[in-house]
Amino acid sequence: MPTKKYPFKKIGERMKKLKIEPSERYGFVENSVWYPTEIFVEEAHEIMLREYGGYTGYETGIDLFKVILKKAKEIEGIYKKAAILLYEMATSPRIYKDGNHRTAIVTTETFLIMNGKKIWTENSQDIYIFIKDLLHYSIDEIAKWLENGPPKRPSD
Repeated sequence: MPTKKYPFKKIGERMKKLKIEPSERYGFVENSVWYPTEIFVEEAHEIMLREYGGYTGYETGIDLFKVILKKAKEIEGIYKKAAILLYEMATSPRIYKDGNHRTAIVTTETFLIMNGKKIWTENSQDIYIFIKDLLHYSIDEIAKWLENGPPKRPSD
């Protein structure tokens, strides 16, 4: 039986393909925080579709990213900002017809890296499982997961 291919492996490699630099094309700094631009999101989405397949086109359109970005700017803390990006980009209403989870994690990972942080794990299966269940978590829980991973159970 073939193993499942998780699309979130080697996120850093995808970031290199975008040639991310602190430039106005892919991001901007506001109040000492780097934020991705719509161009970054569009190119990240194109790479995800090229690498892993999916349907092209918009569900609601890239203008939705402006609303998501505004929400992220209004909240305090890098991991909470990242949680807003991840949750809002991956859940409904969605920017694209397909590839929203993949685009959301690449955008979130890049946001954290550009701000000197990272997701707690590089294990693509952990990321995949968590992202598919995003609707079951609050922004605070997502922020904690991004920073520290899943909470320890009393039996651990």
